[in-house]
Amino acid sequence: MSTFTVAGGQFRLDGEPQLIQAGEFHYFRTPRDQWRHRLGLLLAAGFNAVAAYMPWLWHESEQGEWDFDGHSHPQRDLAGFIDLAQAMGLYVIARPGPYIMAESLHEGLPAWLFERYPQAVYTEVGGFRDIVSYLHPDFLACVKQWYRAIFAVLTPRQVTHGGSIIMVQLDNEMGMLQWVRNLFDVNPDTLAHFAAYLRQTYGPQLPARYPAADLPAFLGDGLAYPAEPYGAPLAEDYRRFYRDYLRAYTACLLDEARANGLAVPPVVNIHGFMNGGKTFAIGISQLVKVMEMDGMVSATDVYPGAISEGTFHQLLLVNAQTQAVQNPEQALFSIEFQAGGNGDFSTGQSSLFDLHARLCLSGGMRAINHYLFFDGENHPLVSPTKRHDWGHPVRVDGTLRSHYPRYGQLSSVLAAYGRALITAQPVIATTIGFQLDDFMTEVNNALTQPATRIITHQREEILFDMLAKGLALTHRPFDALELGRANLQAARPPVLWVMLEKTCPAATQQKLVDYVRGGGRLIVAGRMCTEAADHTACLILSDALGIQAIASDAPFTRTYIDALGHVDLPAQFVETYTGAFTEVIATRAGATVGFEQRLGRGRALVFGASVPANTLTDLDVVEQMAQRMDCPRLLTLSPWADARLSRGDQGSFLFLANYLDDPVDPTVTLAGQVLFGGHAIHLPARRGQILPLDWRVNPAVTVHYLTAEVTAVQDAGDQLTLTTRLPGFAAELTLEGYHCAGAGPSRNGRVAVRGTDGRLVLQRD
Repeated sequence: MSTFTVAGGQFRLDGEPQLIQAGEFHYFRTPRDQWRHRLGLLLAAGFNAVAAYMPWLWHESEQGEWDFDGHSHPQRDLAGFIDLAQAMGLYVIARPGPYIMAESLHEGLPAWLFERYPQAVYTEVGGFRDIVSYLHPDFLACVKQWYRAIFAVLTPRQVTHGGSIIMVQLDNEMGMLQWVRNLFDVNPDTLAHFAAYLRQTYGPQLPARYPAADLPAFLGDGLAYPAEPYGAPLAEDYRRFYRDYLRAYTACLLDEARANGLAVPPVVNIHGFMNGGKTFAIGISQLVKVMEMDGMVSATDVYPGAISEGTFHQLLLVNAQTQAVQNPEQALFSIEFQAGGNGDFSTGQSSLFDLHARLCLSGGMRAINHYLFFDGENHPLVSPTKRHDWGHPVRVDGTLRSHYPRYGQLSSVLAAYGRALITAQPVIATTIGFQLDDFMTEVNNALTQPATRIITHQREEILFDMLAKGLALTHRPFDALELGRANLQAARPPVLWVMLEKTCPAATQQKLVDYVRGGGRLIVAGRMCTEAADHTACLILSDALGIQAIASDAPFTRTYIDALGHVDLPAQFVETYTGAFTEVIATRAGATVGFEQRLGRGRALVFGASVPANTLTDLDVVEQMAQRMDCPRLLTLSPWADARLSRGDQGSFLFLANYLDDPVDPTVTLAGQVLFGGHAIHLPARRGQILPLDWRVNPAVTVHYLTAEVTAVQDAGDQLTLTTRLPGFAAELTLEGYHCAGAGPSRNGRVAVRGTDGRLVLQRD
């Protein structure tokens, strides 16, 4: 028997840190006699796990008629599939729904559910009738029967029972359909829950916009037919209510799963990766109360498409925002990490998947499920469309696409570094603060749409493309804090970057003021807070900063400003400030747009404009802000390449990536110290390298640097061989009881080695 846990920022099997590499395989879309071949391709790619949806509509096509052993169709042999995976040495991540989405009919729910229980169907204006109201008792009763049936298969196959299942996902992308279809649920059962939430939230004195009598009916009419003056605040109350609603639903699922034997960690997956990830925190906002449940593992759905110097920062911020809210005991986990989109004649590139994985690993991700790894074909019960082909690594006939080899190549590097890499943690230079309520925009009506359009612009142009992009391009790796939940202290983080847009709770404003007064350095971009969360006037931050008056342009007004030595910078959402400031850093026609201000033991820098870092000039604005706030670069590379550093007790690892179509050969400096003995690092086009620094291969061998990533470590007793990706390399080592033929003279106990055949061979003395 084994245990699989999350603790200390790691996924652990029997207490040992693990790197989980999985591929999603839909057994129900592939003939039974081909399962072994497909699972073998996961092993050949260096993976140690398989994940799979388990469709309710497939295993209970008629109510009460279950098939998990294949007696009605061989592709329903779920028990056989899990047992085969275990026999082949693969762990299993089970995803039994109720929902699975996955381009299936009714998103994976059986048709009989909608036919027999129409009262449980999501009620709305617009005609969609294939969504259920999660907490409707008739739906939950059906789910209870589904969980009883499928957990009879899953429970004895958990690692805690000698099986291979390490995690179980509860439902799928909860709230996603409601968001993408912009649907308010006015099912009477949901409205009753909404009314109860309002009474609990506001107490006996409901706001004047709500009647004391027949509240559910009023809410239904108000959501379906919004009108002034209550349409906008009603929608905002609904969004907050739905966070609690999703938590209550998840609690029902978790209770039922545990009642039927769930003993491994439960997982919730977060949807919303659109526009390069700039929308992702909308999903976090919806599911934040679920993510905060004790013992819950949060996992992301990541579909970034292309990657370039202009986009890689988006995934970095998505990961940082997720980590800011998820269970602090767990490492980052992506349960749907894009593996498709590279069809036979598409514009996809084989490099995208490798570069994205390296990017996430550099940020501390320690579990990845590559979704979807295999093409397949649908039975008519699953979908009327037979072909299920989204450009995955393995075609429907089992042949391989161009990006399949990249997985095994990266896996060999990760295996070579092993525990040393798994336990190394990212080195952070600074922190981005964000407000999760700025992303609480999933459902809208005509009265909320203008405000949503404004905050969407500010999120994308300032938070992502000014702050995150500017910091990433200038080699200042960042983590993130959700300001409403964070315990800000001046020493951690020493420098905090924040996007603000008018509304900010009083408690958060006071927190920022106290942070600066205590010695913190705060950089604010956007429009200054003038309202609390309830939209009443609140000027705590602006008053503390000595702002006497604020004048804001109309939203989306294009203009020009002068800032930090640059003239005529294109800008939007500009506002000007009146006050006695320590130093003015940006102006428009003589009026102050940006300033520095001393406050207590700290300093604040305010920049009242949207200027995304799209040119070197724009980027220099962020660079100068950082310098003024004593936020140095962690790394310097010339010529530029992406770089991040992780440190652990067995060594450090430098993650390098070249997103260009031509090779580059940068030299690397860390905090003013030249690395790799001054040797340039060769980065082929669209390739990355993970390079060791002070890596203890074993107690007798330390690699202080190596200019090519290691793909294998072979210990033959009398000989230790390190194989590298590139044939030519330079290295410096400390050896005890080993020697290396052709090594240069020892210096301070270290020997220098040059290699030309991709092998570093050490002989025992």
